[in-house]
Amino acid sequence: MKNTRKFTLVLFIAISMLLVACTANTADESPKDSDANSNSNSEKKTDIVIAVTAEPTTLMGSMTPDFSVYSINKNIYDRLIDYDGKGNFTPKLATEWKSVDELTWEFKLREDVKFHNGAPFNAESIKYTIDYMLDPANKSVYGSRWKTNLEELKVIDDYTVQFITKTPMAGFLSRAVTDFQFIEPGYVEEVGVEEASNKPIGTGPYKLKEWKKSEYLVFEANEDYWNGAPEIKEAKVRFIPEFSSRLSALLSGDVDLIASVPVDSMERIESDSDSKIISGLTGRPSQILLNTFKEGPLQDVKVRQALNYAIDVDMLLENVMNGQGKKQLGTLTPINLNYTEVEGYGYDPEKALELIAEAGYKPEDIKLTFNTTNGFSPMDSQVTQAIAGELEKLGLDITIQQVEAGVFMERLGSQKIDDMAFMTFAASTDAESYLSFLFAPTGTYRWHNDPELSKEIGATFNELDPEKRQKNFSEIQHRLHDEAVSIPLWTTNDIWGGRKDIEFKPRFDEILEINDIKRGE
Repeated sequence: MKNTRKFTLVLFIAISMLLVACTANTADESPKDSDANSNSNSEKKTDIVIAVTAEPTTLMGSMTPDFSVYSINKNIYDRLIDYDGKGNFTPKLATEWKSVDELTWEFKLREDVKFHNGAPFNAESIKYTIDYMLDPANKSVYGSRWKTNLEELKVIDDYTVQFITKTPMAGFLSRAVTDFQFIEPGYVEEVGVEEASNKPIGTGPYKLKEWKKSEYLVFEANEDYWNGAPEIKEAKVRFIPEFSSRLSALLSGDVDLIASVPVDSMERIESDSDSKIISGLTGRPSQILLNTFKEGPLQDVKVRQALNYAIDVDMLLENVMNGQGKKQLGTLTPINLNYTEVEGYGYDPEKALELIAEAGYKPEDIKLTFNTTNGFSPMDSQVTQAIAGELEKLGLDITIQQVEAGVFMERLGSQKIDDMAFMTFAASTDAESYLSFLFAPTGTYRWHNDPELSKEIGATFNELDPEKRQKNFSEIQHRLHDEAVSIPLWTTNDIWGGRKDIEFKPRFDEILEINDIKRGE
């Protein structure tokens, strides 16, 4: 009997140890994304899982300004120069630059840069990329606009190039920041365009390890990066369009960082003990466009000025946007080169009624259709409802029309929006970039019908003298304010949700640079 009890005890201990071992092995085989390849909890993690809203259509450099492509490519490719959002251009692949004459810009290149495959980056890399952009067969959006501006790309020596333009381009440096992502000539020639688009080779801080279409891509650190090896050694970027799904993934620990958090969902993240909100001011201006291509009361400047006085922007910013932004007074934002601060209109409903009367209208006679999207711009539907309510308090008749994002942009591009529209534009480096899209004669998205003003704006782009250029842009910004071409609202915050140990500062242009992300212990 004693031997039987002894045998039973030994058998019980053996089975218990086996179960513990099996449980441990099972746990090791099924880690969450955010735990994979990371160190123990007591050490600093070197991996990260990020959820973004959209998947890029290509990873070939210098192809398109589409944000889903541009934001990802920033980690694979380096810029020629950068812009800090405070009026300064900073070195990247170029260490020096100068305007040789009114048609020529010269750049000196770094001599210690290599592509991910070990090939050297040099002047020939730049020439190959520019030639690739300009070839219509490659359908580069950047190439289509440089074809009208660039006369020649001249290689002076292995590490010096000159861009020779057809006409003076005072805003050349701003375009150099955004348009160039340099590709490796030998690699593209060897594998072809399709392969290079799916498995890109750049000079940036991260190499593409894997791209599983419609699901995720994985970056690995470029340990030979010219500016030092990144702290984050591996980054998985998951494509999760729906915010509710991104939120669930963050709160469950499946991802470490999520993009595009609506202001009305911030509290849910902040209430989670393992998560936090990370936000920073962008250069994206939100405003109400007042269409003067359409016949009606908005063609009268006094009515447009009245609408500016009728909106309590401070109240909307606090109550609808939860304070996540900064009030905007004029058409441009402080991050734009050549920005000038204007006085703004302020909230004065009595003044609004006076101007409506001076224009020969009764409030109830003004019937306006107000276009908006739903989720295309931050809090677009909610902001539109609140603004319509403000105008209706004065007796105006406002009809809100919600439009699908693609249709909305097509209408804006063809001057076919209704009387008013809520829009948040992308951040621009300088006044020229912004105004050229919205108010120049060839502008892509125009809503203010004033040919004389458009002509003046277009002429200002060719002014090279810095003082005269600033004076001209200052006058234009005051003119746009006085003409009340829109109702400026605010520049928005870029809002992310992250794990407690995530540290990074969102950029003004909302580009996600993984190399800027740090993880605590």
